[in-house]
Amino acid sequence: MRPRASWRWIAGIVLASAGPLAGAAGAVVIDLVNAGSTNMSAPADDPGWNNVGAIGFGGGVYIGYGWVLTANHVGSGDGITLGGVKYPMLPGTGHRLTNAGAAGQTALTDLAMFRIATPSPSLSFIHVASTAPANGDTVTLIGRGRLQQAAATYWDVNTASPTWVWTETTAELANEAGFKTNATKSMRWGTNVVDDRGWASVGGINVNALGTTFDPLVSTDEAQVVNGDSGGAVFVKQAGQWNLAGIIIAQGLLPDQPGGTSTAAFYNTSIFADLSYYRPQIVAIVVPEPAAMTQLLAAGGIGLGVWWCRRRRAG
Repeated sequence: MRPRASWRWIAGIVLASAGPLAGAAGAVVIDLVNAGSTNMSAPADDPGWNNVGAIGFGGGVYIGYGWVLTANHVGSGDGITLGGVKYPMLPGTGHRLTNAGAAGQTALTDLAMFRIATPSPSLSFIHVASTAPANGDTVTLIGRGRLQQAAATYWDVNTASPTWVWTETTAELANEAGFKTNATKSMRWGTNVVDDRGWASVGGINVNALGTTFDPLVSTDEAQVVNGDSGGAVFVKQAGQWNLAGIIIAQGLLPDQPGGTSTAAFYNTSIFADLSYYRPQIVAIVVPEPAAMTQLLAAGGIGLGVWWCRRRRAG
C-alpha cells in the first residue's frame, strides 16, 4: 500500500479558499461513488452543524456569546450566514490571532475572530478543545462550497519523471483516483483520522496545525477538504463531549495534480489550525463577558494542552 502523505513530502499546501491563491470554491468531499448529495444535513451524533456558516467564499464557526472564529484569509466579509440568517459583523470587533511568540514562526497566524450583532438564542455554545486530538483520533469535518461530482475520476499517473504526468482514464485499475467538483454549493460533513501535526506554512503564514490524509477504502464518510472549505469546523469527541478542535486552513496536493484544489485525489491532505494551541487567545478575547468566563471555566478551565510533537504519523 502506498504510504500516507506527510507534510514533509506533499507537493504543495494551498489555501482551501476561492481567493487569488486557489481556484473555484468547493465543499468537503467524501470517499463514496455517487455520493454527490449525501451528508448534507447534520449527522446523527451532531457535533455542532448549526454553528457552521458561510462567510463570503469560505466559512466560519459561531463559538458563542456573539463570537465567530474563521481563517484569517477568509476575512469577515460583512458577517456570517447561519441557518439562512445573515448576522452582520459589529464594527471594530475584528481580532487577528498570533503564534504566541513561537521561535522561528511568523508573528501572526491564519486565524481571526469577530463579533456579530444579536445572535439567535437557538445558537449553542461551542467548547474549544483545550487538548489536541491524538494521532489516530477520529474527527468530523464540516465545510461549505461546491459539491463533488457523482462519479469518481481515475488517472494513470507517471511518476518516473520530475514532472508527474496525469492521464485521465475510465479504468478503475488506474493508479490514482479521486473526485472533481461541480458548481452546486452546500454545507457538508465527513470524517477522517488525525495523522500529522506540527507547524505548517500556508501562503507565507505559519500555523500550528493538525492534518489528515484522504485514504481510499477506509470509510464511506472519509473526508477531504477542497477549495472553499477554509474557515470550516473540525470537531473531536473527548470524554463524551464534542469539542471544536480545528479550523480548516488548507489542502495538501500531490505533484502536478490536475485541477488543483478543485479536485480531491487520494493521499491529499487536509490541514487545520490546532485550536488547543490558540485557545488562550480565544479565551482572552471572550473574557470580558462574565457569563462567557463562567461557562469557559465550567468547561474545564482555561489551561492549554500544548502538543509539541512534530509531524508524527500513525501507521
